Amino acid sequence: MVAAALLTFAVLDPVVFPPPADMPNREVARLAEDEFARGVEARDDRNKAIPHFLAAEQYFEELRRRGADNPQLYRNLGNAALLADDLSRAVLSYRRGLHLSPTDAGLRAGLEEARARVAYGSDGGFGPPSDDGRPPWLPRIGSDWFVLGAAACYAVACVLLTRWLMVRGRRWLFGGAAALAAAGCLTSLLVLAVRSERQDRERPLAVICQDGVLLRKGDGLTYPPRYDTPLNKGVEARRLFERGGWVQIELSGGEVGWVPDGCVLIDGP
Repeated sequence: MVAAALLTFAVLDPVVFPPPADMPNREVARLAEDEFARGVEARDDRNKAIPHFLAAEQYFEELRRRGADNPQLYRNLGNAALLADDLSRAVLSYRRGLHLSPTDAGLRAGLEEARARVAYGSDGGFGPPSDDGRPPWLPRIGSDWFVLGAAACYAVACVLLTRWLMVRGRRWLFGGAAALAAAGCLTSLLVLAVRSERQDRERPLAVICQDGVLLRKGDGLTYPPRYDTPLNKGVEARRLFERGGWVQIELSGGEVGWVPDGCVLIDGP
């Protein structure tokens, strides 16, 4: 009788029972898509829709744990988490996807929607992510493209300057100088991009996953709060250090403190 009850519960609530390890990825993806579609069908009744979105979120997360790593997966995972009111997982998923595809409009729109739902400090100045000041129409380019661009400009500069040495034409000199200057600019941008990517590895993204989390002065409940304003689900930070079940984080405004490791999701495998 108990076994029958457990089987019934497994069918009604797939969130508690993840798919078997030997289930093919395509089958897990199909289950995720089916649960998401059922959630959309029941969207007029949130009590019925949210369990389906949570199940879809679980299946998409299982695909990620198995090694799937692409913008479409993170878009689907973020959308399912957002519709399930799991703001922390939604923010983390959209940020992961944008790391792979910085110009993806769907990922960026989803992240903006998730951030709009986060309950920041009462004055709006404690916890909100900082604006990088980049116009939305400006493409985000990875370091690999800067390497290719700098190499191409340097090669063109060498050809033009060699031609100038042969014929002494002014236009060849100006063209070579311009190409060399472009190579220098792209190299500077490459250095900045590599520095940013290294910082992302050394200080990975951390997202608060509980409401009312206080930023403390040390790694324990005996330490007093550093600030009176608590952090809520979806607030983004950077992980600085981990020790004894506590994580030291830095918010976008430069505020640093400690939170329990169970209160934060950290980007990683």
